[in-house]
Amino acid sequence: MAKLTKVMTTGFVFVDILATELPMIPGPGEQVMVPPGIKIWLGGHPANVAVDLRQLSFKGEVRTVLSIGDDLFGDFVQRFLASKGVNATLQRVKNIQTGISIILVIKGRDKANIVDYGANIFLDYHNVMHSLQDFKPEILYVASGILGDFDLMLKDLLEYCEHRNILTVVDLVHPYGKDWSYSHSALPFVSVLHSNVKELEGITGQKGLKEGLKWLEEKGVKFPIVTDGGNGVTAFFKDKYIIQPAFNVKAIDPTGAGDAFCAGMIRKISELVKRGKKIGDLSVEDAKRILLFAQAAGAACVGEIGTTKGVTIERVKHIIKEQGMEILSKTIVRDVKYNNASQSEVVL
Repeated sequence: MAKLTKVMTTGFVFVDILATELPMIPGPGEQVMVPPGIKIWLGGHPANVAVDLRQLSFKGEVRTVLSIGDDLFGDFVQRFLASKGVNATLQRVKNIQTGISIILVIKGRDKANIVDYGANIFLDYHNVMHSLQDFKPEILYVASGILGDFDLMLKDLLEYCEHRNILTVVDLVHPYGKDWSYSHSALPFVSVLHSNVKELEGITGQKGLKEGLKWLEEKGVKFPIVTDGGNGVTAFFKDKYIIQPAFNVKAIDPTGAGDAFCAGMIRKISELVKRGKKIGDLSVEDAKRILLFAQAAGAACVGEIGTTKGVTIERVKHIIKEQGMEILSKTIVRDVKYNNASQSEVVL
């Protein structure tokens, strides 16, 4: 029997306090009732990705390495991860609060976040490296940008993985206490980089999606991807732009959709990348299948309140069954050298 793929995630974690489907944001002296009630949920990219992988029936061990406070919110994080079957290495920081995110969603619009980074800025690089060396994952997911000194060691972490054939999936969020350039030295060691439109512009300084993706590829990223909600996904792989439309689903809460996308992407990559191989060993057809599954996971997420509740393998399979062939038929592959395009012809 083949050895199962192991995935490790690391970066930041939050306890999310969610108010969704709001008719408006109240002004001074006003109050607004929250139709579905105020929810408390796990948040933060690495924690969400780990939970989503479990719920997507990922066939392998999942471990996450995070920094939490020595408080009730830290206890909540620990219990939540354990309840989902995620193995967690949690660094407890005394006299510091666990990261908190207050998320407000006006009905039909994107979310607004109010955050306290808390213990996240104290994530210890050496603790993460010890876990990486002990656990020996095949895939490492890293979310960086608000982790204090850890962020400045991102290049060393990813270079270590590159030399050991550990495939890396990276999310970079708007940096705290530094500018985007801190990440540039790490880019040559990134297998897959996921961003949204604003993050892509921040990282690259480029205004257009294609220009930003090409900039990342020239810096050494093997498979740069940008997601844009209902506008779908654009990626750059093997000198080709892949432009795939979004699934058509009712969005209740967009929180966690990008994390679900990354979890779906990792699950599909684990099926397609053979042990000891690299992301460059995939074909463009493989890349389109990865994006399709990842988008379906993101679409499953937005149908429920909370970052991970809607992300199940049953919902993802249903979405692909209903719309997958149509999405693939509308997927465009454009050759950057010759500027020609062809429709996708992939059989699921």
